[in-house]
Amino acid sequence: MRKRTNFNTLFIKMLLIMSVSMLIPIAVLGMLSFEKSKQQIESVTSQFLQDNLALNAKLVRKIMVSVEEESRRLAASKEIQDYLETYPLANEADQVPFSVVETRLQIKLTSAYRMDVLTKNSESYSQLYPLIQAAGKKGVWIHEWDRDMSSPVFIYIALIRNSAYDTIGILTLEIPEYLVRGGLVFPSSFKNYKVMLVDSGNHIISNTDTSFYNKEYYYEEYFPTDKWKKGEVGLNRDGWKLIAAVPRDELTGTIYQIKDFTFWIVMISMIVVTLFLVILVRTFTIPIKNLVLHMNEVKRGLLNPFALYQERRDEIGQLVRGYNQMVSGMLELLHKTKAMESDKRQLELQTLNHQINPHFFYNTLDAIKWRAEHSNETTIAAMVTKLASLLRFSLNNGDEWTTVEREIEHARNYLDIELLRSNRSFQVFSQIAPDVRKKKIIKLILQPIMENAVKHGISKHPEGKGKIKLTAKRDGNEIVFIIEDNGPGYHGGPLLNLGNPAERDGTGGIGLVNVHKRLELHFGHKFGLLVHPNPNTGFRVEIRHPIIEDGQDSRSGEHGGL
Repeated sequence: MRKRTNFNTLFIKMLLIMSVSMLIPIAVLGMLSFEKSKQQIESVTSQFLQDNLALNAKLVRKIMVSVEEESRRLAASKEIQDYLETYPLANEADQVPFSVVETRLQIKLTSAYRMDVLTKNSESYSQLYPLIQAAGKKGVWIHEWDRDMSSPVFIYIALIRNSAYDTIGILTLEIPEYLVRGGLVFPSSFKNYKVMLVDSGNHIISNTDTSFYNKEYYYEEYFPTDKWKKGEVGLNRDGWKLIAAVPRDELTGTIYQIKDFTFWIVMISMIVVTLFLVILVRTFTIPIKNLVLHMNEVKRGLLNPFALYQERRDEIGQLVRGYNQMVSGMLELLHKTKAMESDKRQLELQTLNHQINPHFFYNTLDAIKWRAEHSNETTIAAMVTKLASLLRFSLNNGDEWTTVEREIEHARNYLDIELLRSNRSFQVFSQIAPDVRKKKIIKLILQPIMENAVKHGISKHPEGKGKIKLTAKRDGNEIVFIIEDNGPGYHGGPLLNLGNPAERDGTGGIGLVNVHKRLELHFGHKFGLLVHPNPNTGFRVEIRHPIIEDGQDSRSGEHGGL
């Protein structure tokens, strides 16, 4: 069975996000670049087409203006004026057509164009004169086929007036179409570039296309189509225009070459960027994937540091180093927990070893008390009574909890026994805040401290000079006990390490370390003993115990402990 691809991996997500954020802008940039290039090419081509058209129009106008100027010169010439003045006066038999004298006049007038003069009685005059009159000008341009009917020609017709400004004839100057077309300039970058001359009715009267010389195409009306890009410019007052046209395919051919080039550039860029993204994403996701696989071993209880990528200076290296610190902290915490559990078991064993049948203890002590009283040994009887109370409080049917006032009473019983059994007297002072008397605490935390103060503190003083002071007060959510003595204080040697259960204070009992570890086991490292040894002011022990309110669970570990 094939393994299904997981599309919910970090690699896929990062690759998709980075691909979308980079590939789409590249594609959009490519499209915008193509459109911008297309617009620029079309704009440049259109401007080039218009410039070429303007140049050709200037050339054609120059030819037409030269013809018009030539017409005015010829119409005002004495030879033509004399011919038209004498022609009507001659007999009909003596009237010589202008074609007869044309050769002789051509030599005198040196005209570069084919010329003809129409008298008023000629048929052609009656046909052309209305055209000039309709135009309201001295001359107009017309177009027709030449005498051989082989190609179109352009004819400029102008009125000939005498000195009295009376019309006496019409002058025509004929220009071959090739003379106009031969002066045109064609761009070499376009194969199918066409230049056409059209009249006021948009009929084609000259064309660079050789098929135009077929009569059936002459005088065809020009209809622009979307397949051609065209430009036009007026030539004269007769409505003639010069039109330049080029197929749009030739204009866009370069554009589509740019499109293809842009497409491949974009595709190659996208492929390169995609490969770069894959490498970049794998650089981050593979270490994370390996770290996740290693973290799965933690679920199976294998707390081993991750050996790879620690030397990296980026976030991956920081993540690996942080993970290894977390694993080291977990291992250290686990070792501490094991050590504390071992201490707890040892304390439980010590408690079991010290448990004796309470009925046997109490019956024996009652017998001793009875015999002491029977023998009038009041001191012995008092000592036995207090010892019984001391033992009863210590055993307490296995209950580990008591109140502040009962714990203080237990400590006082111990001190009373010490006063009765020793030959040295000492003073005990106490200052107990009323608001902590009924608060619940674990038992046997004051008596070991008092015992330490008696054995190692005031026992060094002369009779009646020793002093012990007990203070109990509330500090926020904590009860603070302070036991002070005026003994010699702590001298020499390493300071007592309350965090090491292997060390004891030399009292032979549970001692300071025992009390400190019990408080830590119940309530955490925040609570326990704080020792202030000072050779000049005696020995001072501060005990911090959390306040257990009424109804609050007083089991071990409910106050920040393990």
